[in-house]
Amino acid sequence: MPPAHPCRQDALSWLGNLKVILEAREVREPEEEDLMMQLSPLFLEKLQAAELIGEQRGEQRGEVKGKTQGRVEEARSLVIRQLTRKLGNVSPTILAKIEALPLERVELLGEDLLDFTSIDNLEQWLA
Repeated sequence: MPPAHPCRQDALSWLGNLKVILEAREVREPEEEDLMMQLSPLFLEKLQAAELIGEQRGEQRGEVKGKTQGRVEEARSLVIRQLTRKLGNVSPTILAKIEALPLERVELLGEDLLDFTSIDNLEQWLA
């Protein structure tokens, strides 16, 4: 079966399971020993393919996490710039509270800050 065949991974999985079953048997026929030897490279290929798929999934999770983190940082940075422009300097204590907010709250703060007229409004919102 060619490497790109859509059923290849399923076939490798089945053959890998057969190899495990044969290895678990206490008494084996000579034909079974021969079959196990023939299945060994296929079993190895199955393991390598599974490892590659796991790596790809890990990379995808990392990309998603990185994009999410970037979005959060970008939103916080924008909100802090808007607050500074509207209200003047913001204390480090307040900045730390904003940095600790989850994305949903940062986005809400970005909308609500349009109604703020003083730092007191921001402090009340954060409380």
